[in-house]
This record gives sequence, structure tokens and C-alpha cells, in this order.
Amino acid sequence: MSMIKKIIFILLSVGLLNASVVLAEEKEPELLTAGELLESCAKGSVPGTPNNGCVQYVVGLVLTVMQLHQAEQSAPFFCINPQLNPKEEVTDNVIAYLIKQSSRSQEAAQTLVLEALTKSYPCTGKGGQA
Repeated sequence: MSMIKKIIFILLSVGLLNASVVLAEEKEPELLTAGELLESCAKGSVPGTPNNGCVQYVVGLVLTVMQLHQAEQSAPFFCINPQLNPKEEVTDNVIAYLIKQSSRSQEAAQTLVLEALTKSYPCTGKGGQA
């Protein structure tokens, strides 16, 4: 094979390999369902002392949403005051909401967690910062 043919072959091969990588990246990631989160949160949890993984999920989502609101300078969905609402209390409220919404266990966990936070910590009234 001549040098030019080898280069063309290599470029075509690399192009084909990249095409499969691009196709793989377009597949939507599977989201954690509310049922999966609830099952995970139930392991080793008692009211007032939720398991660490569950607390980390809820706190991580809270911090992410709060940062997005600050970056966009938009009105917050919920208002949590860390001095009035400890992370364990917030997580317990999320778990209680997930239990009440058990018929929606196949929905994305983040959707139900945001609903729980919005209902438990509205920006007007008790528990909020407003």
C-alpha cells in the first residue's frame, strides 16, 4: 500500500471509530428513579438520622439548584435556611414525601425531590428565608 492510501485508511478508520463513540454519547443517561432513591434512603435510616448517602443526594441537589438560581438570578423554588432547617430534617421531609408519592416511584428522583423541597420549604411562610 502506498503511503497516501495508508493515511486515508487510517483517517477513515479513526472516523468510523469516532462515529460509534458519538452515537454512544447521544444515548440519554438513565436517571435515578424516586423508588430507587427511596430504597437507598431506607437502608440504615431512622427519622432524625437519615443515612449519609441519602443526605448527600438531597444536599447535593439543594446546592446545585441554589447555585443555578444565583447564576441565573431567578426566583428560587424553595428557601432553606441551614440554621433553621438542618440537612437531616430536610432529608427526612424528602423521604416522607417520597413515601407519600410511592405510586410515582418510576419517575425521576430529582423531580420528586424538587417537589418535596418546594412544598416543605416555600419562600413565603414558616421555614423559609423570605
